[in-house]
Amino acid sequence: MRRRACGRQGISPRAQNRRDAMLNGRRTGGALWWRALYAAVFGATLLLTLALVYLTTVHVRTAEARFAHDVAVPRLVYGIPYADLINRTATAARLNPALLAAMTSAESGFDPHARSPRGAYGLMQVMPGTWREIGGAAGCRLSAADPAAPACVDEPAANLAVGAAYLRRLADRFGGNMVLAVAAYNAGTVPVVRYRGVPPYPETARYMRQVALAWYHLQTSGTLTPFWSGVIRRFDLWRRVRGAFVVILAMMTLPWVLPMRRPVAGAVMLTGVLR
Repeated sequence: MRRRACGRQGISPRAQNRRDAMLNGRRTGGALWWRALYAAVFGATLLLTLALVYLTTVHVRTAEARFAHDVAVPRLVYGIPYADLINRTATAARLNPALLAAMTSAESGFDPHARSPRGAYGLMQVMPGTWREIGGAAGCRLSAADPAAPACVDEPAANLAVGAAYLRRLADRFGGNMVLAVAAYNAGTVPVVRYRGVPPYPETARYMRQVALAWYHLQTSGTLTPFWSGVIRRFDLWRRVRGAFVVILAMMTLPWVLPMRRPVAGAVMLTGVLR
């Protein structure tokens, strides 16, 4: 009798059984395969969003807080480009090697041939005027009569020595306050004096955050892995990605919090099949 009834409705017994199972699942709230898949995707999105929120908020504030208090505490570095040279140069200039390494990472990404649009050179992105002010390094001095910079400004030892000497001079200028010295290295001494602190420039804020994050990892572990170096240098990108994931997570949450209407007997379903 059931087969005949199904035949009269134009539905095969197999299709009828499949439809009955789907309707029973809707009536009893049974977990279908797509619900499990949706829950897995939702969980992965939630974990990734929480990780991005932690990285771009809690982790940054922790690094900046420690940077303000412990930036001058000496910490030798290893496992990064020019680690031995950085340790020797920083020690000679009475600086924290972890700080000098963090600034080198932020300035040039450890590229000795880096050039900036403003004309800065080398690992520490030293300006020609700063090079002349410091007096250069042994065997590498710029002539005031010759505006062209010699090839030795790219030499890692000379560039690090001049950058470290300039940072030491800034630290002495601001009474040993290394936070202000780092800010002045980026923005100049005049803005730091004018604002009596870190200037509210977006570029300086990004620079200070990048140095603080790199220093935090170097000060904690003594090294900076390529993974964390890439994350720190692309921090603004991760902040934008975080915002996008928050929006996606909010949209994915709606089906779980909004009341779901169950099909009413006799209503037309999305598939067009009558109940």
